Amino acid sequence: MIYKREHINPGTDSEQWYISSRAAEAYPFASVLFKEGGYCILDKDFWIERPKAKGYSTMIISLSGQGKFIQEDGTEFLIGEGEAFISSPESQGHREETAGDRSWEHIWLTFYRSSSILPSEDFDWKIMQVPEPSLCRELMMNIIREDISTTEESRLAIELSERLLLLSIRRMLQTSDTGEKARIRARFEKLWNEVSSSLNQEWGIERLCSMMNFSRSQLTRLCNEIYGEAPGARIRRMRMESAKLLLSNSSMTILEIADSVGYASPSLFSSSFSSYAGLSPRDYRKRKRGIIRNNTSSSQDQGSGDRTQP
Repeated sequence: MIYKREHINPGTDSEQWYISSRAAEAYPFASVLFKEGGYCILDKDFWIERPKAKGYSTMIISLSGQGKFIQEDGTEFLIGEGEAFISSPESQGHREETAGDRSWEHIWLTFYRSSSILPSEDFDWKIMQVPEPSLCRELMMNIIREDISTTEESRLAIELSERLLLLSIRRMLQTSDTGEKARIRARFEKLWNEVSSSLNQEWGIERLCSMMNFSRSQLTRLCNEIYGEAPGARIRRMRMESAKLLLSNSSMTILEIADSVGYASPSLFSSSFSSYAGLSPRDYRKRKRGIIRNNTSSSQDQGSGDRTQP
């Protein structure tokens, strides 16, 4: 899907750090259909215009300073330290800009339409309180710091920070779901955590129904309602995202990776992966390792300079 390009004025003294595709594709973020994000300190000249019905949700967690939001319908509001703004993938367009004379420090994250992190009810935009903004800052900065390195330890550090950041976000959004739907979502999250920890096992629809104590039609309906996809499609995506991570960051053979994500047949794994990623497992590994080598060389050339991007 192609989204309309956003219009951005980065200002003159803005500092922006974007997480790389390596961190974006780590399983904690990939499991909730994370698109992109980062950390920034923006001067008073910054603004960005986001289009209508953009296909993804924008989340801004304000850490210091203030941001001003202007909706297409003329609604204006400010968010300051310890507050967050989230827009629906189907929402009206809006403009974000730095408010006042102070720099605006915030974390920004975007999630695709069917992300499980989004509120389940219909909404245009929301303003929420962030329980632990300083923790959110530290977790994002840790992801960015570890993103420079390609070691196994840095990969594990990124995954841990992402899990904790998503937990903080879920706590912030927990009031969005109430009553029975909140309980069902919690049961699904427990199920998916178990699936993700044992992707090499057989996860047929009957087993899922038994674990959730749902009928086949009930399980499919609720999964589609909450996550925007059927149970089988969700498990396939979890397997493919795990395979992508292993191909990029491990020395496992393709046969070993196929087995670890639940494919007894290497040819079936290769066919499924090619359909999902647009590349064979072997070609995907070559491309990702080429990118990692290039990024490593670039980081070494830059020495200890900032990872600031325009």
